[in-house]
Amino acid sequence: MEDRPPPPGLSGPGSPMGRREERAGPCEQLAAAAASGKTDGVRDSAGPAVSGRAPPRREPLLPPCAPGRGNHGVQRGGRRWKRRGGGEGEGQETEARRPGHSLAHLLQRRHDRGVVHCAVGIVRTSVLVTGVQVSSRIFMVWFIAHSIKQIQNEESVILFLVVWTVTEITRYSFYTFNLLNHLPYFIKWARYNFFIILYPAGVAGELLTIYAALPYVKKTGMFSLRLPNKYNVSFDYYYFLIIVMFSYVPLFPQLYFHMLRQRRRVLHGEVIVEKDD
Repeated sequence: MEDRPPPPGLSGPGSPMGRREERAGPCEQLAAAAASGKTDGVRDSAGPAVSGRAPPRREPLLPPCAPGRGNHGVQRGGRRWKRRGGGEGEGQETEARRPGHSLAHLLQRRHDRGVVHCAVGIVRTSVLVTGVQVSSRIFMVWFIAHSIKQIQNEESVILFLVVWTVTEITRYSFYTFNLLNHLPYFIKWARYNFFIILYPAGVAGELLTIYAALPYVKKTGMFSLRLPNKYNVSFDYYYFLIIVMFSYVPLFPQLYFHMLRQRRRVLHGEVIVEKDD
C-alpha cells in the first residue's frame, strides 16, 4: 500500500499538525522521527543532529525529560548541596551546631560559677573582684567577639585570649593545690607575679577589641533601640561601648592594686616567717 501525503489543509506551518510539531519537545520530536523513519534535523539536547546513517556504538544521549536524566539528579544534588550549607546564607543553618559554639557556651557557664564559689567560701578571694572579672569576660565573649564577626581575626582578640588562658591556668592551679594542702612554691610565685604583666596586656587587648568594634556597631545599629517605640526608651549600643571603655579607668587600678596588696601579703609575709625560723 502506498503512503499517501496528508491533505493540504491538514499540514503546513499554519495547520493544526504543524502547530503541534512546533510545540513538541525533544521527547516528542524523537518519538515522531522514529515512527516516521526520518531523523534528519532532529537534535538531541546534548548532541548534534542525528543523521539517517547508523551512529557508532555508544551510550544514547537522553534529553532532560528522559527517566534517570536531569530532574532527579538535580534534585539529589540540590539536597546534598543544601545539607552542606550551599547557596545564599551558606552555613547559617549549621552555625549554631558547631562544636566551638557549644564549647564556648559550656566553658563560660562553668566560669560564671566562680562568683558562687567565692560567695560560699570555697575560694578565698573577693566576691567583688571576681564579679568584675567574670562580668567583663562575659561581655567580651558574647557581646563583642561572638556578636561581631568582623573583628574575630583582630590581633587584639588573640592578645586577650592568650592572657586569659595563662591567667586562668595559673589561678586555678593555685586554687587546686591550695585545697589539697600541697601548694608548690612555683605555682604560688606564678600566681602573684604573672599578673604584673598579664593584667595590663589583657586590658589593652580588650580595649583595642572594643575600639575595633565601634565602626561596625555604628554602621549596623546592633543592640540599639531607637525612638519612637512603644517603650518610649532609647538605647545606643555605640555610646554604651564608649562608656564601657572609659569605665576601665577607675576599675582597672582597683583590681591591679588589690593584686599588688595580695602579693605583698602572701609572698613577703612568708619570706619574713622563713627568716625568723
